[in-house]
Order: sequence, then C-alpha cells, then structure tokens
Amino acid sequence: MKRIISILTIALALLAASACKHDDPKSKTPQFVGEWQLSSATVKSVSFGGQTVDVYLSFAEEGTFELYQMIGQGRFRKFSGSWAYEEGLLTGTYKSGKAWGSSYEVSVDGETLTLTASVSGEVDSYKKASIPESVIAEAYEQ
Repeated sequence: MKRIISILTIALALLAASACKHDDPKSKTPQFVGEWQLSSATVKSVSFGGQTVDVYLSFAEEGTFELYQMIGQGRFRKFSGSWAYEEGLLTGTYKSGKAWGSSYEVSVDGETLTLTASVSGEVDSYKKASIPESVIAEAYEQ
C-alpha cells in the first residue's frame, strides 16, 4: 500500500516542473483542472518493477481529485481526496486524511501537465486525456 501511494506521489510530482509556462497562482481556475493520463516519469518511465503502470488523474475545480492507478495486469485502484493550490504549489490530502508525500510545482504547456515533487525533484508528465468509463466503473476504491 505504501508503495502504491509512493508511486502516486511520484506521478503527481513528475507533472509539476519544467521550463514551461507556469500557472498564475492568482488565477481563479488553475490550468491543471481537468483529466490527465500519465505519459512519462523520470524514475521508472511509466513502469514499476518491470510492470507497466497506467495512471489517470482528475482535478476538479472545487478542489477534489481522483486518481486511478493500475500496475501490471491488475485492476485500477481509485484514490481520491482534496487538493489546494497556493503560491504556485499543489498540495493534497487523501480521503483517509493522509497528506501527499510532497507538494508539487505545476506546469501546463498546451496538452501537457508536468508535476515536479518539491521533496525529491522527480518529474511526472501527463497528457490531457479523458478517463475511460471502463476505468471508472471497474476501479476499486482505496
């Protein structure tokens, strides 16, 4: 479980930094609000222990998130909670009350979301993509 949460944290972190355009912390709706699919990660290149990792991430305008993750051939797991974006940093708390393992710098360039973990510096990139209904329907909640 801790390993899965760590992977999710890394995925979120990797979405945040690059030399791309940064969200304006004063903007009403951050540019990262929407649905995304993990496309690359600096550490594992979208694989974990030799298994493919598939991650979908949704940030709702009202400050909630849903994360769907599948490692290998298993089922998608759903993680949810709330997020906050202040002074250029994205933070979050899982539904269980546990905080994310890091805050993230966020960068959006067109259809690409980059998260950079403040703690480790790891970078995850996501592409804009709708979460398939089959993923939502079949996921089990963590």
